[in-house]
Amino acid sequence: MSVTTCPTPAELEALISGVMPAAKADETTEHVGGCTRCQDAMDSVSSAQLVGLGGASLGEVSIEDLVGRQVIAPPAGDSAYWQAVTKLTGEFAPAGTNDSGDSATKIGVAEDAATANNDSGAPAVRRAEPQSEPVVPASTQPTLEQPNPVLLPFLKPSDDPAYIGRLHHFEILRIIGRGGMGIVLEAFDTHLQRIVAIKVLNPEYDKNDVARQRFCREGRAAAAISHEHVVAMHQVAREDQGEVAFLVMQYIEGDTLEERLRDRKGLPPEQAALIGMQIAAGLSAAHEREMVHRDIKPANILIESGTERVKLTDFGLARATDDVRLTKTGMVTGTPLYMSPEQATGATADERSDLFSLGAVMYEMLTGKSPFEAPSIVGVMKRIMDEMPDPPRRLDSAIPKGLSDLTMALLDKNPENRPESATYVAHALAEIVTSYGPISPLQVPAVGGNATTLGGSGTQRLVSRNTYFAAWAAGLIGLASLAAAAGLFANRSHPPAAVAAVDAFPSIVLAGNPGTVWAVDFDSTGQQVVTAIEDGSVRLWDVANQKVLRSFDAHRGRVSMIQYHPTKPIVATSGDDGMVKIWDANSLELLQEWNAGNAVGKLAFSPDGTRIVAGNSDGELHIWHIDSGQPLVTITQPGSIAGVDWSPDGRSIATVGSDKIVRVWDAETLEQRQTMHGHRGPIYNVAFAPQGSLLATVGWGKEVHIWDTATGLEERQLTGSESDNWSVAFCADGTHAVAASEDGKCRIWNLADGQLVATLTGHESAVQNVSLDPVNQRIATAGRDGTVRVWDLSGLKH
Repeated sequence: MSVTTCPTPAELEALISGVMPAAKADETTEHVGGCTRCQDAMDSVSSAQLVGLGGASLGEVSIEDLVGRQVIAPPAGDSAYWQAVTKLTGEFAPAGTNDSGDSATKIGVAEDAATANNDSGAPAVRRAEPQSEPVVPASTQPTLEQPNPVLLPFLKPSDDPAYIGRLHHFEILRIIGRGGMGIVLEAFDTHLQRIVAIKVLNPEYDKNDVARQRFCREGRAAAAISHEHVVAMHQVAREDQGEVAFLVMQYIEGDTLEERLRDRKGLPPEQAALIGMQIAAGLSAAHEREMVHRDIKPANILIESGTERVKLTDFGLARATDDVRLTKTGMVTGTPLYMSPEQATGATADERSDLFSLGAVMYEMLTGKSPFEAPSIVGVMKRIMDEMPDPPRRLDSAIPKGLSDLTMALLDKNPENRPESATYVAHALAEIVTSYGPISPLQVPAVGGNATTLGGSGTQRLVSRNTYFAAWAAGLIGLASLAAAAGLFANRSHPPAAVAAVDAFPSIVLAGNPGTVWAVDFDSTGQQVVTAIEDGSVRLWDVANQKVLRSFDAHRGRVSMIQYHPTKPIVATSGDDGMVKIWDANSLELLQEWNAGNAVGKLAFSPDGTRIVAGNSDGELHIWHIDSGQPLVTITQPGSIAGVDWSPDGRSIATVGSDKIVRVWDAETLEQRQTMHGHRGPIYNVAFAPQGSLLATVGWGKEVHIWDTATGLEERQLTGSESDNWSVAFCADGTHAVAASEDGKCRIWNLADGQLVATLTGHESAVQNVSLDPVNQRIATAGRDGTVRVWDLSGLKH
């Protein structure tokens, strides 16, 4: 029975505070949703004064008193805010609530705050533990044994009984999830021979123009973001006959952060900081394109199995900040537990709203509970707008003060007082992560902006930990820009030598790769390159025509390395799935594969092409025979292996990794011959000179180390880099060394005098790998910006 008379001020206070008994709350909320007088009252009356007002006239107190002084634009009485409150209050009604107002569960504990858009724009909510729902073909009617079936009328019958249907050229395996706006399916792409995730617009909304436009905009928004911490969007399409709209995206094996936090114990601080750093990096990439996610929550944060890499998904609420054609004034979007105050009041939500949501997620990771839990949706919104939770450090003294302070700064009610950008937050969290110990380049995410440095080493760090903590302690949230910080804190002890102008080296850009390009290699003619891609695919490019000749799915997860055989038309790849594979470069036939046991960062062919060596993250070094496929020898060294190379005479193998030591092994027996010390942190890559005994290494630090394996001593250090170097190579005649850097640049040194002779600039973020053309004077660089650049160095003056 609905309430027919307006509730008293005391009853409104009980409703807002979440202490009204559930049955009464449902009735009152239903009444408020349709009564403009009560909506005006809730807009204008402070909950702190409701009880004391008694019979005073409603409207005497401002909404700023109700929700905190920072609210700029209160929602209008006829805004969609109140309809959203009505809908969400009913769907968030806690199980087991009795008449006394005590609830058996709290919002966000036993219930999932996952949302999906409906055609009105208000979020819909589902249970975290839904009943299993059978898939029913279009021709099948529901039965008593099949309650609430998932109808998929857009599917055509599959020729293979292993699949539940077919959509275009995708064979559908199963339903992954569903929401108000769409259904997510696991599918097999018969064209590219890979598993993908397909989000199909719910058939009931397919004829709704607003819903269809919003759904397709989701795909376009996500497709515009190419970043290793954002789920890649492959295709936005409509099925030819049924005209159903669907999105094809990267399939991620793993679990959600929501599942990780289900036991309410929280995560170790270093793990929370590492996850937060990656979330911030993904947001940075989105914000750089003026995309706001608007629904950052644990359910939308995926964690890959094996690599533990974070992926942001569901940009269903994202839109360009200047695109308001499909929105209404006061419309509420987002998940209540992680909403910003701006979203809760229906005001404009920009990038800083995402930062607030990130703060709520960070808080839950650190403490095991949401900062704004309450028994009802209205109570959650009240807490978001009017209350600050206890700092995480107060709940757990093991949480570093800097991490606790940063989390609380993200949760500031006033957007102006939050950290300046997701990029800044990623850098700040990188500082905290590295305080626990060095991290590898595979753990360091790319961030938005030009040539930014994240989590640098030693004195190159953008903000020192002491400066960082002092800044937060003083409340100086608006620190100097990243560029200014880099200039202030960069190590200036080695001023760069005069270098050739970048314009002297024109580049060809191979763009459109679906994510970070982790490695690149020239074929024997120098006319083609192969690329190792973030999404597990490999692409073969015609350099001159800037055209993709072939693309195929090579690994489950990231392809970390790719290399041509020294004499045969075959290609070797390695990946996060722990596999090393050899492919026919022409037919794409898989010739051999080996399981290295864990993620493989680098591999190398022996000079005679009969063997291949690879090192994994567990420190295992493997050698296999290429033709027979037989394992030849395996050893384990301390720490993880990040780089390997084979000496030009075939007698030695060098490895580098997390233990800061350069090791040289006998290539036949893997008996250790030498250890060379001098790096201050992890070493990321190693390369032998094409002739002679020189060896180059790069890693944690700005220098390129040149070693003489004949003596075991360091010959020199090449300086001039502004951040960590991630890849190193020698030119064909061994006169120059080339290094790819985290700052987005590639540098060339003359080994005769150690002078920096050229700096190649063009990538928008870190350069991950470098390869030299065996025929022409060209260099190929692979970037985290999703591009490969091929540089013509014929004009280089030695």
